[in-house]
Amino acid sequence: MTGAPRLERPDGFSLALNYLPLLHVASGVALAFATFSTAGARLACLALWLYLLPPVVSRVTLAAFGRPDGRATLETRDYRVWWFLTQWQMVFNRLPWLEELLRLVPGLYPLWIGLWGGRLSQFAYVSPGVLITDRYLVDVGRGAVLGMKCTLAGHIAMRDDSGRFVVVIGAPIVEAEAIVGGEASLGPGATLRAGHMLPAGRRVAPFGAWPRSGPSP
Repeated sequence: MTGAPRLERPDGFSLALNYLPLLHVASGVALAFATFSTAGARLACLALWLYLLPPVVSRVTLAAFGRPDGRATLETRDYRVWWFLTQWQMVFNRLPWLEELLRLVPGLYPLWIGLWGGRLSQFAYVSPGVLITDRYLVDVGRGAVLGMKCTLAGHIAMRDDSGRFVVVIGAPIVEAEAIVGGEASLGPGATLRAGHMLPAGRRVAPFGAWPRSGPSP
């Protein structure tokens, strides 16, 4: 046998937080039924619980512990903050139509992103199917266009040479008047420069930039 690195396993903190999305939904249902007697009131209560509790928790967490950034491993505070906030976003990642409902109302979705701690200009356009993985990190400028099914990824997860989990965290930035093509993606810390277009399907690596040479648009 060769001396292959021993692969790190998730710790108890990571495993326990996998239950948080289920508890989020279940507690909202229980609250709605315990507090109200009509279907409309129960639905409104559940909607407020689902949409408002996670971003409020996000802002309180960021104020208390700071915004995660850079390379994080299981034992670091950045990892624990990131993983905690990731689980609060999981309902919207599993059920993306919940987020699409907010996008139907002009101006509502940017307000919601702002509540998380991210920035999405009221004058940016978000196409159907856009995936924002870390809502408190995203930064999208005025007049920007997010093409259909593009991805703004605030993190990537990997293993290092020793077999440890490593998460790279950073805010993807789409500057003013830039266009992210359909199914294109920006990695954590990546920047699409003002006025430029990232072609459909193109990916910008973590902490990279497009265009690479940074010419004027």
